[in-house]
Amino acid sequence: MNSFELEYVMAETEQVQFEQRELQTVLPETMPVSAQPVPLEEARSDQGLGKIEIVELESFPQNLYELSYSCLLIPRFSDHYLTGDITSDLPEWVRQICISYGWRLNDIMVRPGHLHWVMTVPITVNPAQFMRLMRQLTSQKIFEYYPRYSRKNVSSDFWAPGFLVTPGKQFQSMENINAFILQTRRQQGIY
Repeated sequence: MNSFELEYVMAETEQVQFEQRELQTVLPETMPVSAQPVPLEEARSDQGLGKIEIVELESFPQNLYELSYSCLLIPRFSDHYLTGDITSDLPEWVRQICISYGWRLNDIMVRPGHLHWVMTVPITVNPAQFMRLMRQLTSQKIFEYYPRYSRKNVSSDFWAPGFLVTPGKQFQSMENINAFILQTRRQQGIY
């Protein structure tokens, strides 16, 4: 629980306790005994569990504290195409990673030259953090299940250096994707 949520819970608890004290001071003799709120001190005593009042707090809507990103990775080697069985495994692995970390996968697209997905994460998670995890965990799975890729790629990272992440819930345009691929391949010395 973060500090903001803790402050909110404490404020709600204080408000409930204040309202209980107000009811006890204004209407104690007019209320039936069973309807009178029990002070917190008495509820904690050995008088039984039946007198403990349960207070439900309303949770915050999640979408106020989340951001969506469009994310793109390309294979390190330009001839390592994402085709065949890997096109069904990659979306499942990305989905599992998102669930494991409390992120939401909104959409995913596997193309021969790139992996592209849209996800929603809490505002406390920065893009470098989730992209590092996504790169590491998918690389492990790819090399484990598809050893043909590790014959040429001796690093532990299947993906080319860098990544493309932009805020929003839409996939990148093909123009942006192609520009990113060209820039990355130039930096690698391939083009």
